[in-house]
Amino acid sequence: MKKLLFLFICTFMAVAASAQNASPTTSWPYLFPDFVEGELEVGPKHTKVLVNIHLNLGALHYIENGKIKESSTLGISVLKVGEDVFRNVGGKMMKVLAETEGGYVVEETRANYTAVVKKDGAYGTTGLNSTTTRSFLYNENVLNGYNGYLMTDVYADLHAMKDQYEKLPVVKNRYLVIGLDLIKADRQSVLDIDGLDKKAFKAFLKAEKIKWDDPQDLVKVLQQILL
Repeated sequence: MKKLLFLFICTFMAVAASAQNASPTTSWPYLFPDFVEGELEVGPKHTKVLVNIHLNLGALHYIENGKIKESSTLGISVLKVGEDVFRNVGGKMMKVLAETEGGYVVEETRANYTAVVKKDGAYGTTGLNSTTTRSFLYNENVLNGYNGYLMTDVYADLHAMKDQYEKLPVVKNRYLVIGLDLIKADRQSVLDIDGLDKKAFKAFLKAEKIKWDDPQDLVKVLQQILL
């Protein structure tokens, strides 16, 4: 009996891990493998809804009466999903990696549709032929009213077909956000900031041995910019 229970637990954990690591596909262009409960902050109001983030539009999608709809990001400041926090940056929901007074570091996950529509290569014709893929992604006649690149807006139908098409590769970019300014988190982009003392900043980078892939180092960069 104990052995059967152990096997059940192992199987459940494996399925759960697989779900968490599930890749987006051309029929499921979403950050999460399913719609998840999130808490939206709209001004002083906090609302719990089933949500997901579209990987091409950066938009917030939710389920209403069995259909997937897009939420206007107007007024939405923060989305919390478990321990993860997403902020509205220029109308797109981006994951907050670290923050400090006056700014924060975000990561944007975008779908790499260019790789999917190639005529050759790994993502060229594996699940959808090139012509179908191009039509699927770009033909305005198959787009829903909320402008999502989805084959249907019915949640149950979309969820059922999510693993039937090509894997959708993603690209992740990190940014520094200061007020309304979005700055790519790399050395040259920061050095291009108007008014920055480039000589002093280069000395800071050398002294601190800044690693541009470390969110905590990027917080140091933010703090240096804000001095």
